Order: sequence, then C-alpha cells, then structure tokens
Amino acid sequence: MRFPLVLRISAGFALFACFLAIGARWMSAESPDSTAISNLLAQAKSQAVVAENDAAILESYTHPGSAWETHAAQLRTIAEHVNALAETVKQLNGLREEGSPWQQEAIFQINPLLRHQVDQINATIKHLNDNKDRIHMPAYRNYTAAGHELATRTATAVSDFVEYGKARSKAGSLEQELELPSSGTGK
Repeated sequence: MRFPLVLRISAGFALFACFLAIGARWMSAESPDSTAISNLLAQAKSQAVVAENDAAILESYTHPGSAWETHAAQLRTIAEHVNALAETVKQLNGLREEGSPWQQEAIFQINPLLRHQVDQINATIKHLNDNKDRIHMPAYRNYTAAGHELATRTATAVSDFVEYGKARSKAGSLEQELELPSSGTGK
C-alpha cells in the first residue's frame, strides 16, 4: 500500500522533529564540569605560568655576561617546574573521562603542548652540555627562544581553558539566577 505524498512528507517531518527533540535532550544532558578537573586545570595554569617565567629568565641569560653554570641551574629549575606540570597533567589524564566535553578537549590539547615543551627542554639541556662554551651563540639562543615560545603557548592554552571554564560556570549561574532555560553550560 502506498501512502499519499503528503503523508510521507508529514511522516518525514515528524521523524525529523523527533530526532531534533532527542538530540536537544542529549546535548543538554552532557556531563557536567568536573570540579576535580577544574581544580587541576587551575593548578596546571599556575605551574605553566611559572615555567613560562623560568623560560623567559633563561632566554635573558643568552646575552653576554653569564656563565654556562647559570644556564644549567636555570634549566634544572625549568625542568623541575615542567615536571610538576607534567605530574598535574598526568592526574588530569586519569580523570579525563569524568570531565565535561570541553574539559576532555582541554586535556587532549594540553598533552601535545607539554610533550613539545619537555622535548625542547631536553634538547636545550643536551645542546648546553655539548656546547658549554657557546651559550652566547645563535644556535643556543634559538633553543632558548623556542623553549620560551613553547612555554608561552602552553601557559596561554591552559590559562584560556581555565578562563573558559570560569565563563561557562558564570553563565550557568546567571541562567539559574535569571530562570532561563539551560544552554548546557555544564552546570
């Protein structure tokens, strides 16, 4: 039996409307922000900013007048701070599945930045160890500049995610205060 074209179109619209309604419920039912992840992201932000400042200090040492031992000491400081950040990111990775979609994406994006930062620090340490008498040469300056750039990118990304989380939380609070329909901000 064939249904008239109007009934088939109406049934198609009804089915489409059903999918939209289910999708809207599913989207608004996304997992809420994890407080533990938000706290660890804030901690990671502080650690990333400290590592960025450390990298800026190391880069400033590339001008004549500093000894290789000063560079080595600063690289140890950077490595300690980046290792602390890596430990925080390890905890974030362990909690990733508990987070809201944006928190999961934040963790996903932070991982390669941190890996690049660690690789750059290791390369800089190796270069310094192999070239202690050439710390004021362009090659070493390139290593320190690249390290500073990576540290800045990592700190900026983590900071942006922390600020995004705060903004989502604030929007959720305002929605509740104004008694607006939820937009799925994770609250």
